Amino acid sequence: MADTKDINKEWNSFNTEYTNEEYPIGVYYLDLPQTIMGSIRLHWHPEIELDFVKTGSAVYNLGEESIQVDAGSAIVINEGRIHSIENKNPGSECVIISMLVNIEFLFNKDGGLLSAKYKEPITGNQSLRYALFTPDNKRGRDGIDCINALLKSNLDKKYGYELETKSLLCNLWMQLLNISALERNNKISVLSILDEERVKYAISYINKMYSKPLTLDEISESVHLSKSECCRCFKRATNMTPFEYLMRQRILESARKMQRNDPIANSISELAESVGFNNASYYNRIFKKYFGDTPTKCKEQLKKSHRDSLSPFGISLARI
Repeated sequence: MADTKDINKEWNSFNTEYTNEEYPIGVYYLDLPQTIMGSIRLHWHPEIELDFVKTGSAVYNLGEESIQVDAGSAIVINEGRIHSIENKNPGSECVIISMLVNIEFLFNKDGGLLSAKYKEPITGNQSLRYALFTPDNKRGRDGIDCINALLKSNLDKKYGYELETKSLLCNLWMQLLNISALERNNKISVLSILDEERVKYAISYINKMYSKPLTLDEISESVHLSKSECCRCFKRATNMTPFEYLMRQRILESARKMQRNDPIANSISELAESVGFNNASYYNRIFKKYFGDTPTKCKEQLKKSHRDSLSPFGISLARI
């Protein structure tokens, strides 16, 4: 298998849009009901993710853990962690303002004393998958205030906002260091860390090969595991089976083709075949499972979706 940094870089190049390379920060607007499938699929990236839930309630899935984040609360997700985001109440309003921060903006990418002393205790802390900030305690309010100030600064973009952002990130980082010191007492098994890395490769393999007649044998061989261990590993890291992820990926890609008005979407049978289904009726049945209606009826609605089809994460506010 390739190096973990390579797999992170590969995923990052697909879904992160920075303001510019010298300012490696991206701000996104996520309107979950307007996204395909009403959720953000399983993904990871080498950036720290800072999310503030503006309206509604979101559920963040990290491994077998689901974290509910209500309106007015915020969550920080550590770099490289596999996660997905769902609407707690499907169909109802749920808006998230999100910031992805390449932490090299604060620390020298070549390491050094500051990196070892202050960066590694967070990014290298396998127990610290996320930090939740809620307004019912002072620590939570301080974190929320800092994240909101970061978002406001990067939306207003007044003179000096880059320096203000660095200052606010240092403030937030100190809060995370205090949390990290506490989280180190919560031991995460080496197996679950290994699970996550294996599943990253398996997900990347499925994302590349979903349009082929993919089998569990091929998926498990891609990560050098038996079929049974591959399923157990995938389940522990994502709370779904490889087959369930494959079906979601195929349906998602077919919906994105509809949204982009791809000519192949004019024929349901050809569309089904293009994403790996050899039976149109089976494709219809699986599609309806996720969307609640047939591909034909959903096609026009998908084309009108507000979701930015160029980004699987959300609409980049760098271009608004």
